[in-house]
Amino acid sequence: MKRRHIRRKCGDLIQGLHLTVPFSVEDLCRQIAERRQRGIRLAPLAFPASGPAGLLVSTAAVDYVFYEAHTTTTHQTHVVVHELGHLLWGHSSLGPGEDDRHGQGSSLIPDDIDPALIEHMLGRTQYSRPEEYAAEYFATRVLRLVSGPPLDTAAVPLGMGDLVTRLERSLQHGGGPRK
Repeated sequence: MKRRHIRRKCGDLIQGLHLTVPFSVEDLCRQIAERRQRGIRLAPLAFPASGPAGLLVSTAAVDYVFYEAHTTTTHQTHVVVHELGHLLWGHSSLGPGEDDRHGQGSSLIPDDIDPALIEHMLGRTQYSRPEEYAAEYFATRVLRLVSGPPLDTAAVPLGMGDLVTRLERSLQHGGGPRK
């Protein structure tokens, strides 16, 4: 699948979501769970340094999204949205050897999930595959849409502060004169 096609389809997937500012991962999970008619559970997990940053484990009724417990909240959010992207794209396996039900990934899942119930498992270890690009592009687009303006704006040249302030006010009020 070409990247152009991935970007277009990703836009369609995002258009069907109700994204809000401030952003809520829980709300996004709820929307995707309703759309897919199956539960989604999020859980932090301590991955080994050489392991994936996230893990998607699917049973017949529930999708479990595990994310690195020992990283920043921003990174955790990105990992979760990436894994949710896999769900929306319908990725069930990345190819031979990538569905890790019996490999390293199976040793990472908590004991309360019966390995016999796992239908498929995806771990982020190969980033060059089209499925990984699609999920990563989805996460990046979603998080850009809900991030708002950047906190660190460009420096304003000396003496231009008043002009910039007036322009900002003008743009905030639709460009017309204030009454």
